[in-house]
Amino acid sequence: MNDSLMNANIEKLPRKFIPGNFQLTTWEAVEPYFIDLVQRPINSREDLEQWLLDMSEVEAVVSEDACWRQIKMTCDTTDKSLEEAFTFFCTQIQPKLQPYADQLNRKLFDSPFVAELDKQKFFTYLRNVKKSIDLFREQNIPIQSELSVMQAR
Repeated sequence: MNDSLMNANIEKLPRKFIPGNFQLTTWEAVEPYFIDLVQRPINSREDLEQWLLDMSEVEAVVSEDACWRQIKMTCDTTDKSLEEAFTFFCTQIQPKLQPYADQLNRKLFDSPFVAELDKQKFFTYLRNVKKSIDLFREQNIPIQSELSVMQAR
């Protein structure tokens, strides 16, 4: 078998919006990035594409953090601090980021430049964003948080 196919050494892309040494320790640490994205003007297709890249980076950082918290908790079920770290994410970070995610989704669809994006490249992504907008309900946030914690237990 080809050695390159068996190599699991995956390199991360360098961050351009969030510092490479950023640690998601509190909501207050990550909120400024969401505020920047919500408030940033989008005046061209190029602005929109950069905004999408930056938004993707924030989502990736947050998602990676959540996944590592869950993996660590699952690998060592005797360490209560790992469970607490995961629960903290589910109860203190995830519920606060969901309204921002909805604002960003709506900002994307409200942009006149969304029509200028490559239809083939962005079709599936835009379809998923539209579904997220349609399904988002603020009253479901605490329920989703509770379900995440319950599933982990």
